[in-house]
Amino acid sequence: MTEDQLRKLEAEYCSWGDAVHSAERPKIFERCRGSFLYDTEGTAYLDLQMASATASFGYQNRRLDRALKTRLDHLPQLGSHYLHADRVEVSARIARACERIFERKGRVLFNVGGAGAMEEAIKLVRNYTAKNAGFAFMGGYHGRTLGTSAITSSYRYRRRYGHFGDRAHFVPYPYCFRCFYELKRESCGLYCFNQFEKLFDTEYYSIWDSRAGESEFGAFYMEPVQGTGGYIIPPEDYFVRLKKILAERNILLVDDEVQMGLFRTGKFWAIQHLGIAPDIIVFGKAITNGLNPLSGLWAAEEIINPKTFPPGSTLATK
Repeated sequence: MTEDQLRKLEAEYCSWGDAVHSAERPKIFERCRGSFLYDTEGTAYLDLQMASATASFGYQNRRLDRALKTRLDHLPQLGSHYLHADRVEVSARIARACERIFERKGRVLFNVGGAGAMEEAIKLVRNYTAKNAGFAFMGGYHGRTLGTSAITSSYRYRRRYGHFGDRAHFVPYPYCFRCFYELKRESCGLYCFNQFEKLFDTEYYSIWDSRAGESEFGAFYMEPVQGTGGYIIPPEDYFVRLKKILAERNILLVDDEVQMGLFRTGKFWAIQHLGIAPDIIVFGKAITNGLNPLSGLWAAEEIINPKTFPPGSTLATK
């Protein structure tokens, strides 16, 4: 089929609701290899996006392709209604790695995409804390489903659809190069954190009930390095102080590693650079190099154990 024929079919039968038509005339590619995409004429294009930053080890990686072929030849999914060795062993390896890194026992739950895994994290938070409301950062991106768009700061993702539950309370990310408060890091004293901390000073700021010793907010959703918001590396001490105040107020810390996890910052999890331990970690399909739509999360034992989160609490037909 010629390129003109493909474009005619696409114009008539394909939805334009995804990101393809962000470009006026989307490029048509035929194949890929390594870090390159090839058009129908064989011209090579360096792919700086790498399948939405999931193909960290390149296209047609022979070792990974063999692993996928082996899985397809045996049992081509991590099913939700039965067990098999890969599902158990991969879960154990991730959980043991987290236990070694954070000195905290936990369990793994799989899903099929980054936003789906983040939805699972929201459900875990609401189940464990009995609270809908959460904090998130300005510039943060956690997905475009109805649930995840409520904790993603860009209004354009919600404008047409609204959202389920409470929209997050958004606070400035510690972006020192373009400070929200127009201050300088060497003299600000982490003013952005101090402003957040002040929200708990009195009940009249709508966050904290000092008589009950309880916050209205169940979790803080964050990226250890902000991705879509500009690839922003935070100052070293901000998140140490943030984690301390969240722990004091019984607010969970949910670490979104979909864009930054799995060695893309040099460590298994990007949050390791910050010197803190999260309560929940969400990861995406970079775990399969983008070859299979597998995502998931790790959560601390008290949040996800079978008594707290029993069979039937969730389902993803992987």
